[in-house]
Amino acid sequence: MRSRAGIKEAAGRVQARSLYDRDFAAWVERQVELLRSGQAAGLDVDNLIEELEGLTKRDERALGSQLKRIMAHLLKQRYQPERATRSWEDSIENGREEIADILEQSPSLRRTLAGLMAKHYPRAASQAARDTRLPATTFPNQPPFTLAEVLGKAP
Repeated sequence: MRSRAGIKEAAGRVQARSLYDRDFAAWVERQVELLRSGQAAGLDVDNLIEELEGLTKRDERALGSQLKRIMAHLLKQRYQPERATRSWEDSIENGREEIADILEQSPSLRRTLAGLMAKHYPRAASQAARDTRLPATTFPNQPPFTLAEVLGKAP
């Protein structure tokens, strides 16, 4: 059985947890309220910085995921054209549209595309090898297409 002091200490720890830790949606509402009312001194600056940085990272992860998907399908089309399906084309087009949407909102992320393509190409090649059941060595170590081709733009 806990002593009264132990119970009070535990209750103090729960109260000490910030709103950010207890209820993220309520924390966001509070930060917006403080910003709108010009009460910058009350802002949770450390967590705001973390969240703002996270927004860019989220978009970069989404761009990388779409690039990987497109490259895997392009590899499959190139190395097994006889098995190409409409769903591969649809997936490529959907990936390109997702990338275009992200870049429309955040054009400065365009500068990250080449690096993301290089990072995600080995994963795309692995995915293509698994999907086609071709040996991984079938696929080149570097992308056999340009960023413009991946994005569906004429070279």
